Amino acid sequence: MANKKDKAILVDTSLCTGCKACQLACKEWHNLPAMEFEKVPGTYQNPADRSVNTLMLMKFTEQYDSKTGTFEWLIHKEQCMHCSEAPCVEVCPSSALYTHADGFVGFQSEKCIGCAYCGKACPFDVPRYQSDPLTGKSKMNKCDFCQDRVTNGELPACVQTCPTTALMFDDWDAVVKQAYNRVEKLKERYPNANVYGDKHMGGTHYIYVLTEKPETYGLPTQPTTNELIGFRKDVIKPATQLLMGATAVGFLANFIVSAATYNNKESHPEQVGNGGKEDE
Repeated sequence: MANKKDKAILVDTSLCTGCKACQLACKEWHNLPAMEFEKVPGTYQNPADRSVNTLMLMKFTEQYDSKTGTFEWLIHKEQCMHCSEAPCVEVCPSSALYTHADGFVGFQSEKCIGCAYCGKACPFDVPRYQSDPLTGKSKMNKCDFCQDRVTNGELPACVQTCPTTALMFDDWDAVVKQAYNRVEKLKERYPNANVYGDKHMGGTHYIYVLTEKPETYGLPTQPTTNELIGFRKDVIKPATQLLMGATAVGFLANFIVSAATYNNKESHPEQVGNGGKEDE
């Protein structure tokens, strides 16, 4: 379960204007390249989906209001939810994904082996992969909660740049309390207003104030992990770690033997090229 002193980010969709400042700030801070414009019919959403180069995306969902007879946009910020009970961390065999001391799901990209276990386990369909055309090796990328910023006392890039205070960074407990306070004030205008995240997956570290039901935004009402999570965690993960360890041992052994052979040749140059026999 989430610790009250964990760090969390509040996303208040009632205050969001969809300006995409947070999306651009995320790209800039993580030094990610711009993507080619993708025209998504009937929406201002761009690109069409997240990728290894777009870690967070402003989602635009069009909804018809039967009372007014008009359409309106439902806008929300989509990225890793940073679950307290994170199945991706449980199945990751290389420890590329881990639970940070502040509660969020940290990511060490250099350790990722592209096994895709996390993608199968994630109830929010977060991980995205890209294969190197030369090596064929895949790599995953996701929101890392701006771990290099928050561990140095700075705000996450998305929170820092939000012009409407729709985003707030604080202790998990304070964020959840603020979320419920805001929902209470929104109920008259938005009867379906609700808090999303605090009771899911042990408590997520992105807490949402939604003006409509979660499913209207495309969010799972009761997110659950893949039924094979236990098998991956208890069988496949240890087996992969063992294989990785054996491979490392093999490389090390080969290096030691090669080094010893080389040193032997350097110490006894007269043995080189004559089968080890001395010149007659």
